[in-house]
Amino acid sequence: MDAFFASCEEALNPKLKGKPLIVGGTKKDTRSIVSCPNYLARARGIKTAMPISRALQLAPDGNFIRCTKGLYSDFSKRVMAILNNYTPVIEKASIDEAYLEVSGVMRQYDNNPVKLAAIIKEEIKNELNITCSVGISSVKIVSKIASKQNKPDGITFVPDGQEKEFLANLPVQIIPGVGKSTYPKLAKYGIRTIGDLRKFDKSFYENEIGMYSSYLLEIANGTYIREVHSFEEHGQKSLSKDHTLDFDTGDKKYLEKQLYLVLEMACSRLRKKKYKSKNITVKVKYSDFTINQKSHLTDRYSNIEMDYEKDAKRLLSLLLPKGRSVRLIGVKFTDLITDEDSRQEDLFEDKDKMKNLVVKIDIIRKKFNYDILKFGKTFDGEK
Repeated sequence: MDAFFASCEEALNPKLKGKPLIVGGTKKDTRSIVSCPNYLARARGIKTAMPISRALQLAPDGNFIRCTKGLYSDFSKRVMAILNNYTPVIEKASIDEAYLEVSGVMRQYDNNPVKLAAIIKEEIKNELNITCSVGISSVKIVSKIASKQNKPDGITFVPDGQEKEFLANLPVQIIPGVGKSTYPKLAKYGIRTIGDLRKFDKSFYENEIGMYSSYLLEIANGTYIREVHSFEEHGQKSLSKDHTLDFDTGDKKYLEKQLYLVLEMACSRLRKKKYKSKNITVKVKYSDFTINQKSHLTDRYSNIEMDYEKDAKRLLSLLLPKGRSVRLIGVKFTDLITDEDSRQEDLFEDKDKMKNLVVKIDIIRKKFNYDILKFGKTFDGEK
């Protein structure tokens, strides 16, 4: 989808169109970050994850709004419902991205994938008033890369057998996983385009780069083949929740309160989605915008925040070196299982009582608002 959050907001409120739109916070939310800029905002240099304060400098005349709760997931479901009308093999990669395996339905569209892409795009535009860009190829990752070449509202078709030629002159950073840490290692050896990757063999990447050996070479050769898995088979792998603090701080007690609030919100989402986990990660972003995180594998699956509190605090303490201030705190759960799966119980605690409590709190918060109920341990005035 094209600038998905911003497009959804513009579809909901057309008055937002025609000016830079920055979704993530109001002009007063200077400590928040940009969740999604529209294309007019991107033309000003505004990017996702940029501080709102910086975005305000680049587009003082722009519309700055907070994220609308529930809007993007609703649009996402409606997009996926449209896609499901064209093929049963759909892999939802994120809230605004999906892979479609269409080889089995092409006869209905004169064996013309561009024709099918245009039909899908037109239905999404007519039904939802938002746009998408489509990449077409015989290789999943090539399709993903192609979908970004003609944004917004474009189609890029890479014929079978022309994958290497298509990728050759594209910047190597466009490959998923090649980011700020990997790119300098590649650039050191003159690898700046995907085609440059083919100058070296597998042993070079293993010895000099330390990873990505087969992955990078297969992509460069257009042979990184992975099947499309329907979303029924492709269950969610992780769930996370982050919170930018009102001010930078190294106060451990304050950070523990904020950590528990984030933990509550993350576990509430686990329960809503009927997931449990036993693998928790605590993440912090320091005042200099560097990030660090620590993980812990517990001895049982759960979706109740009290079960994770002790381990989360211990992980947080490991992330608080003396003299460093924190601006963002978050938690992430991985190795998710469905809530119906069994969980090892603690003989010395009444888990049913705790679960009934948090479920009832979830219901009340959903009916009113999240802050209607708080645990005493999260009050700022607690000693």
